[in-house]
Amino acid sequence: MPNISRMLAASSENMEGFGATDSSSEYPNVPKPHIWLGVKEGLTQAKQAIEHKNLTLAEEVLREVIEFAPAEPEAWHILAAILNRKGAIEEAKVCLKRRLTIHKTNIQLQSELPVSKRVAKLLWAQHENEAALDMLATLLLHQPDDAELLALQQTWVLS
Repeated sequence: MPNISRMLAASSENMEGFGATDSSSEYPNVPKPHIWLGVKEGLTQAKQAIEHKNLTLAEEVLREVIEFAPAEPEAWHILAAILNRKGAIEEAKVCLKRRLTIHKTNIQLQSELPVSKRVAKLLWAQHENEAALDMLATLLLHQPDDAELLALQQTWVLS
């Protein structure tokens, strides 16, 4: 029986039109295998990458933010600036139009969202602490004696 690993290695060499690498940028619809940290953390990482003049990393992080939060106008705005600086003028214009559309329709992630313990916990896990505490406060207004909510409040406020 032929060696499978040699056959696979040979089959990946010299494949015209097919990259042998498994890059997520080549396959934009494939989910990312690492942990998503949230919009706020993603924007912070992108800004840090820009400060270190690493536009490629900043672009990757912003595209990930947009993948998970397409209604985040700041991500679109920063991505437009990066693309413009890199010379991708047409794509930068598309990003700016998207940002303007979001702004015009006044989409705000914190307004009109259903309030729940699960969403509050998710926001906290994504380092969106202020939003999580706001949601927790809303929940406590409706259920002031809920032991789990009170425990969350005590844990989060002390953090």
